Amino acid sequence: MTQSSLQTVKDYHQRTKHRPGAYARSAGYMDWANQPLPYRLYQGTDKIYLPLDQGKDDSPASDLFQQSACSPAVISLQSIASLLQNSLGLSAWKSYNGNEWALRITPSSGNLHPTECYLLLPELQSPTVQNPELNKIHSVHYNPYLNCLEKRAVSTDSSAEVLTEAKGFAIVLTSIAWREAWKYGERAYRYCQHDLGHALGALNIAANLNGWNITVLDELPNTKIDSLLGLNKSPQLAQEVEYVDCVCWVSAEPTDLHKVKQWLNELGGFNYIDQANQLSQSHQDWPVIDAVFKASHQVDFSFISEDAEASNSHTVNYEYATNSKNSSPLDESAQGLIQQRRSAQSFDLQTSTISSELFLTQLQKTLPTQSVPFSVLPQTAQVNLLLFIHNVQGIDSGLYVWVRNARHLLDLKSAMHSNFQWQQCYPDNPLYLLKKGDYRRVAKALSCEQDIAADSAYSLGMLARFEESLNYSAGQYPLLFWETGLIGQVLYLAAESDDLRGTGIGCFFDDLVHDLLGLKDQQWQSLYHFTIGKQLDDARISNKPAYFHLQDIRE
Repeated sequence: MTQSSLQTVKDYHQRTKHRPGAYARSAGYMDWANQPLPYRLYQGTDKIYLPLDQGKDDSPASDLFQQSACSPAVISLQSIASLLQNSLGLSAWKSYNGNEWALRITPSSGNLHPTECYLLLPELQSPTVQNPELNKIHSVHYNPYLNCLEKRAVSTDSSAEVLTEAKGFAIVLTSIAWREAWKYGERAYRYCQHDLGHALGALNIAANLNGWNITVLDELPNTKIDSLLGLNKSPQLAQEVEYVDCVCWVSAEPTDLHKVKQWLNELGGFNYIDQANQLSQSHQDWPVIDAVFKASHQVDFSFISEDAEASNSHTVNYEYATNSKNSSPLDESAQGLIQQRRSAQSFDLQTSTISSELFLTQLQKTLPTQSVPFSVLPQTAQVNLLLFIHNVQGIDSGLYVWVRNARHLLDLKSAMHSNFQWQQCYPDNPLYLLKKGDYRRVAKALSCEQDIAADSAYSLGMLARFEESLNYSAGQYPLLFWETGLIGQVLYLAAESDDLRGTGIGCFFDDLVHDLLGLKDQQWQSLYHFTIGKQLDDARISNKPAYFHLQDIRE
């Protein structure tokens, strides 16, 4: 890691903080004529249409948050369709006043969806001995609008042995920053990484329903993966750069990941012909976004291990007991909850309440000891939760901290105001009371005066161990956001399972949050906010099924 890369990341983070009356730089208006298309298309490619009718999956809702006991599904078009539709596919269409738009399984800032998905697959089309592509690797792109795999290229050499022997395949996630920058300007990088974390969580949950494992691979050069996928070859798309975020390995059984990474580093031989579509006719350039992507993504990141963290820790590690309760008041399948997830637009102040039991169960699902979905990012937890408890039955309103990594407890105490109580509320849960009181107005003010932070049962900010993580590697910067996205994905689904609704909050006044806690430096930074309550639905908006628009095409 170069000092310049680290400084670029730190400067970007400071530069893109929102402050009252001084928001991070953006266009300042909505250029509707140039709103980017939400779908990357490779026109002219052969398309492998994925089956739409997956049947009713009777996996219980508990499989959203714990390792599935089902036998691993055979890797096939059917099982890959299930994986993609339950993670990155469409969930519904909405219409209002003549306008129609799609929602997706994975949430996105502004519903702009910068995340794209590519796969390196073995032959899946009922291969025979005579099939010349049997031992080839297929480089495909997932098109969620058409629910198909766009077949971009086939390897020129026989190199699929690792895929077939390991019973797995690779998924590459990328970000098109322009989709977010069109609306949010310089802060777009942050939102791209939040969305990437949500996508990782959704993929892990969907893979688990298939009985599969999925994990992000470290120590892979993004420039190599960029070249391998043939990205950014079209000069007219120079301002719609597609940045490689991470490579994931999906497998039906334990795999030697070192061998997989070696294979990917040596892989080549794809000939890409078809070009990506253009998303907007004109663009506004944001050089700082390109700079921070290069500073943070062109570092071959490695994960922070327990040993690495222990060397900088002021306390010994210990584990909290977790509540084994996974039941839900709703009789829903896992797939049903995945498909019904929505982002709340507003809450009913009077009915936004939750029992202490369900509240604690929701928070316990955010602990890193939960294999699903946190196993997808194999490093120690770097993010803890600052809670504004408004209406949780049996718990006083006030300011609290949920300590996801016990090693951070003493550091958090020493960094915050000395007059906080730090009273542990339950002996077997890491919930600590800082100060009692009504924090609704404070929560609203800190979240850019948004009512959703105050009208909920509770809201929260995600505090990341910032300085030490970046000193470990500038490549940790996106990983911190990925972890917040994983937490957010858990909270979305936990809320749905309890007949509530959540929503992520990307707009908040960074340093005012830190001032509230007495944080004086960058050891801890708030990276993402979230809120959960009883939603108010807008009766003027009508709904249509996710793939209604494909009925005529497929018939």
